[in-house]
This record gives sequence, structure tokens and C-alpha cells, in this order.
Amino acid sequence: MKKQLLIAAVAATMTSAAIADIAITGSMKANYTNTEYSDTTASTNNVTQEADLVITGSNGDTKVHAEISLDGAGSAAESTVEDLWLSTKIGDVAVKTGTWNPADTIFDDNATRTSGNWILSTDVSGVSIALEGDSNASGTKATFSGDIAGVSAKYVMKGTASATEAGKSTIGKATDEIYLSTNLSGFDVTYATINSDAANSDATAFTVAKEFNGVTVSYSDVDADSGYEITGDTAAFGDVTGFMDIGDDATAIKLSTSVAGNTVSARFVSVDALVAANDVDVNTVTVTRALAGGTTLEVTYTDTDESGATVDKEVLDVELAVKF
Repeated sequence: MKKQLLIAAVAATMTSAAIADIAITGSMKANYTNTEYSDTTASTNNVTQEADLVITGSNGDTKVHAEISLDGAGSAAESTVEDLWLSTKIGDVAVKTGTWNPADTIFDDNATRTSGNWILSTDVSGVSIALEGDSNASGTKATFSGDIAGVSAKYVMKGTASATEAGKSTIGKATDEIYLSTNLSGFDVTYATINSDAANSDATAFTVAKEFNGVTVSYSDVDADSGYEITGDTAAFGDVTGFMDIGDDATAIKLSTSVAGNTVSARFVSVDALVAANDVDVNTVTVTRALAGGTTLEVTYTDTDESGATVDKEVLDVELAVKF
């Protein structure tokens, strides 16, 4: 009886923060990669590991998120805190601040992690409004998003960028971006465009997809002006870094289906380079199978064929991954 009274007394003195919700999740993957070249370059065989541990704590409307990278073979240089942010609400305004990657788009990947990020967001008459920026002086941007007659629409206004964004053609210039998506007669259609104040730095993209007898077929197209480099990392094209340069355009056809419990997809990308001798074809086949305990086995074969004297290559990647 005395023990029960003592426990009750201690519990009564605990603050709400002391009993906040804490969750630990994570993932790990190991990859074996074999690369073969079309010339006399020796083939390579590599085994790599990548792991992430995510810790989240919440107390009412306030949440803290920390993502810890544990890549490689345990080297201290490869173990670091990547994303670290806090979110809360002040009245009707949601506030988020910290360090994280931006979202991937068909134009840009999320490889650049900026620090001192902040976002203020709210809803006004069904329209989501967000204002954000960061301490890297990459420029503030305002985003308006919502549904218009069945069309999901997003409009982004980006302010002046700084010279810290090396390689970006929009340095010192503002851009307007529009993203639209809807379903027309059973076809999923998306359209995106960038209108930049910088000369020759606009870009457009669209994707149309539909399922036929269990096979999802999609066609995608991106078109960049001579001063804009597409660096996107999406299901349509995959990670284009390494085979698309400034001014390059590309088209892709992707097929995806399920066969005997496996997810099978094939993607055929054709790059129309600004310099004709640098045209590229990238053909990828991926088979993914779910294993026990949330583990997945994924085998990917990629054939890259470049015109001109550039060396072609074939890559076989076998990945074992788990989330918890």
C-alpha cells in the first residue's frame, strides 16, 4: 500500500513534458554494386551500408525531430546529425525551424541540406500559405497551394538567391513555379513550370500515367532552357545527376506491375543533350520483394549508353533494406 501511494505521489508531481511522447524509428540498407565499363576500365565491386536513426518527441502541438546518420563502417566522420527541427503552433500559424532537406521536385533534388531553416504556414479559406527561408541566404519563398475544381495546384514565388548556391543559374534572380496535378478520364496528369528572371533559365515538365490490366504506364517529359540544369530525383526519371547537364531535355517511359509477389518496374530514359555528342540513354529494371520482418530485397540493373567517345557502363545493384 505504501509503495502504491509513493508511485501515485511521484506521478502527480511529474510535468507534462516529463511524460511527453517519444518515438524511435530508423532504417538501414546494405548494397552490393558491380559496375562494368565498355572500355578497358576495370570493373568495380563495392559493398556499402547506410543507416538512419530517427528520434521524435512530442508534447501537444510541439514536436522535435532528430535524424542521425550512421553510414559507412562506423567512422566518426560518417556519423552525424542530419535533420534536426522543431515544430509548434502559435495561434493558427504553424512554425517549423531547424535543419532539413527541401522536398524533391522533377526539377531539383534534395541533396542540399540548409541550416537555420524556418517556415511559417497557415490556411486561409482552404488555401495553404507558407513563407520560408534559411540562414544560408538561399532566398525566401512563398507558397500557395490548394484544390481548384478538382485540380491540385501549387504556386511558388522564390526571392533572390545568394552566391552560396554554386552551379544554380538562378543566382541573384527570382523565379515563379507552378505545379498542377489532376485526373482526366482515368489518366493521372501532372504539369510543372519554372519561369525565371535569369536569361534562358526556364523549364517545363509533365507526366501522364494510367493503369492498364494491372500495369501502370507513365510517360514523362522535361524541357530546360540552355541556362538551366535539371537535377531532379523522382520516380519518373530517377536520380538524373551524372547524365544530365545544363540545357539538356529528357523523356521517360516507365512500366510498373506486380508479378508473383514481386514489384517489377522498367524505366527507359532518353536524354536530348544540348551538345549532340552527349546524348544519353538510361535503361533501368528493378525487382523488389518483401521479406520477413519488414525487410525488402531489391535488385536493380542499369544500362547507360552515351553517344560519342564517352564510356558506357552497366551497373548491377543488390540492396537489402529494413525499416523499424
